[in-house]
Amino acid sequence: MSQPQNTYLFAKGHRIPEFEGMSKDELKTLLGGKGYGLYVLLCVLGVRCPIALNLPTFHAHRLVDGRLPSDLVASVKEGLAAMEQETGKKFGDPANPLLVSARSGAKFSMPGMMDTVLNIGLTDSIVDGLAKGDQERFWLDSYRRLLQMYGDVVLQISEDGKDPFEHVLDAFKEEKGTSSDLDLGPGELRELIQRYKAVYAKHDQTFPQDPVEQVLRSSEAVFRSWGNERAVFTRQEEGIPDSLGTAVNLQEMVFGNKTPRCGTGVFFTRDKSTGEKHADRLEGTFLFQAQGEDVVAGIRNSLPMEALRDHADPAFRAIYEEIKTTGDLLEKHLRNMQDTELTVEEQDGEPVLFWLQIRDGKRSARAESVIAAQMRDEGIVTREEAVMMVNPERFEELLFPQIDPAARAEATVITKGSAASPGAATGHVVFTQEDALERAGKGEPVILVTVMTSQEDVKGMKASKAILTSTGTKVSHAAIMATAWGIPAVVGASAIDIDKDTSSFEVNGFTIKAGDVITVAGSTGEVYLGEVKTLVPEALDPAAQRILGWAAEIKAMDVRANAEAAEAQQAYDNGARGIGLFRTEHMFLGDRLPLIQEVLFGEDEAKADAALKEIYAFSKDDFKHSMKVMDGYGVTIRLLDAPMHEFFPHDTDMEREENPMLGHRSVRMAVTHPAIPRTQIRAILEAARELRAEGLHPNPEIEIPLVIVPKEVEAIREACFEVSTAIHAEHGVWVPYNLGIMVETPAAALLGKEMVEVLAERVPGVPEEAHPTRGFASFGTNDLTQTTLAISRDDADKFLPVYVQQGYFDFHPFVSIDPRVERMVKMFVDEARAVDPEFEIFICGEHGGDVYTIERLHLIGLTGISMSPGKVYRSILKAAQSQIEHPRG
Repeated sequence: MSQPQNTYLFAKGHRIPEFEGMSKDELKTLLGGKGYGLYVLLCVLGVRCPIALNLPTFHAHRLVDGRLPSDLVASVKEGLAAMEQETGKKFGDPANPLLVSARSGAKFSMPGMMDTVLNIGLTDSIVDGLAKGDQERFWLDSYRRLLQMYGDVVLQISEDGKDPFEHVLDAFKEEKGTSSDLDLGPGELRELIQRYKAVYAKHDQTFPQDPVEQVLRSSEAVFRSWGNERAVFTRQEEGIPDSLGTAVNLQEMVFGNKTPRCGTGVFFTRDKSTGEKHADRLEGTFLFQAQGEDVVAGIRNSLPMEALRDHADPAFRAIYEEIKTTGDLLEKHLRNMQDTELTVEEQDGEPVLFWLQIRDGKRSARAESVIAAQMRDEGIVTREEAVMMVNPERFEELLFPQIDPAARAEATVITKGSAASPGAATGHVVFTQEDALERAGKGEPVILVTVMTSQEDVKGMKASKAILTSTGTKVSHAAIMATAWGIPAVVGASAIDIDKDTSSFEVNGFTIKAGDVITVAGSTGEVYLGEVKTLVPEALDPAAQRILGWAAEIKAMDVRANAEAAEAQQAYDNGARGIGLFRTEHMFLGDRLPLIQEVLFGEDEAKADAALKEIYAFSKDDFKHSMKVMDGYGVTIRLLDAPMHEFFPHDTDMEREENPMLGHRSVRMAVTHPAIPRTQIRAILEAARELRAEGLHPNPEIEIPLVIVPKEVEAIREACFEVSTAIHAEHGVWVPYNLGIMVETPAAALLGKEMVEVLAERVPGVPEEAHPTRGFASFGTNDLTQTTLAISRDDADKFLPVYVQQGYFDFHPFVSIDPRVERMVKMFVDEARAVDPEFEIFICGEHGGDVYTIERLHLIGLTGISMSPGKVYRSILKAAQSQIEHPRG
């Protein structure tokens, strides 16, 4: 578009040529969400709506010492003159004054986070002229409200951090023996106005009697509210860029509280909880002779919209029908469910409906899918648009247990940590694995509370309904295991002080002892005192299933799951088609740990051989089960990958490595202990052979972890040759398999060309059938982030929140892919695809379930993504949305 104007006048029938051809997103960025809605109502649809002057969002960053720049002041004055001409009213006219509100309106809705000033334009002389007869109380109360809002919002008059006007009002009502300002009569309101003015005087302030000055100062205050503490916090929580800014909308006032034939209401075009559109009723509430804040604040009990439909006055019945038909019109034009505010004002003896505001309505996770599917059926949106209407990050809420919203309002939050694994659960507090197993064995629900978890705690973790740790991050052991097992978890709740000697913990004034009941909400990070009711959906509702089905058809990337044998079926049921990461080190937890310890640290060769045979047997069973569940789809099995110290016997005196995460682990362990990878490879190929004999179509993929040089690939490839040839010699069949690497270091990311070549190389003297069918690569972005940024993920929460808050990072790099890590990924992809355009490249870190990262990986051109089973739904949806917005050829 051309250079934007300083202001835009929205009036019925006005055309703004420069807006034609601009997208909804572009217009909302310029005008803010509220401004865009006013433009649609007045200029596009011609719906009855009070005239408005929009001061676009970019002005929020143009204030000079908190004041409007001179060019904008001139434009506002021109716009106010145009409003006077359109309405026939005039600022400062004691007989027919033009009054306006100044409201914020950013691109993304942040209800209540910024400021509003109402009734702008009232002065002493205007109120003296209008406050007569049956309108006396109305005008006095309107002036009283303006004095309070202007003093609070514009002049920021404060006493000990509190609103002195509210204090004066409360004291005045107590003095008059009433609890409601609605009971104050005209004489009392005049007295209250004088007390408000005394507050101004006490703080050396005066209320301006020039209506235009009121407008300018109020506009500045609303712009400044973009930077208030609550608005900044909300943007940080919701990922809204500070650079957007808020608009200011100066809108003509209409009043729902003038007479008994006036009123105000809130109307949703569909049920925001269920998504349903009812034929026999409208969603919303209405109050006669009231202002909008009376509905929001609950000062009076609101009535259903049917109070209009069933009214004795035919004029109100006609308004009900007008609301219904206009709601349909708004949905068809805006292609979404709408949340609206409206006012009915009596004019010339008849009630008249005015629409004040429209916006895409907030809704429950369930309602998102229902609304999208219904609008597709009604022909309002396309299949692709329906998929775009659903928030991927909320989709899994449809199946996880959640805190009952009604119960949450009454519950006591004792602390909050990082939301590590979604869902909610109630149980008795335990502090040790032994107590967890004992109580769970008696049928008691337990919640394991500990400083941190380790592999030795897995039995207690799995026996628990939820996990709460005082340290750790979303990628720590507790978080990863809890997510994989579908157990709610809150980690890093640093306010907790655990005393294992007394089997209790202190937090925020509460003492919680072993056996006490708490409730953990893994979706929000909150921990509640006692039992809080939860709701557990039984299955995806039909609408959600349809949305997921459409998404699966649209997406370009494969969606797999990080899962072992126990999670394979759940992953498949959730829509994963293949396993992108089978962590074989997880097979050695609990009772199996002594077997790998015997191989690694034992001195008896016979015992080591016996242990390897047991490892082979249970490994083959687990691999076979997983490949059977994912029949026909790739199952990527990572060879043993864990730091050596994690396998140390308990209370060992073995020397611990200084930096075990970069020490003797992964492929290095395979090189120094070749019997381990050979055993695992044989178990993989034998499992696939047996399934093929049963008529199934296994697709085993052997993955080498932490590769840094091609020679490491050669070593494991040689083991694959030997095992494959031995199986052929024994059974007379060749077992097809794929061989790939896990890219977890900059060293590997810089060798895309070399890695593809070594995986594709045909070694002379080795039968073609013994070679892998194809090579592949999968990014382990948790470790790649650590090695690229030199940041320990387990220690990151000690400083990364500060880095994010202060702008060193745009977001947490272990949650969403960091640009520097993304560059590493792209570098490898470009080199690899230059050698083999069909080379398959995946990601298997938890970044694969992050919606921001999924879009970035789609743009880079990855073959597929893999994540924990609980995040498969969101990943399918986001992969589809990425394809819709950025189609691949």
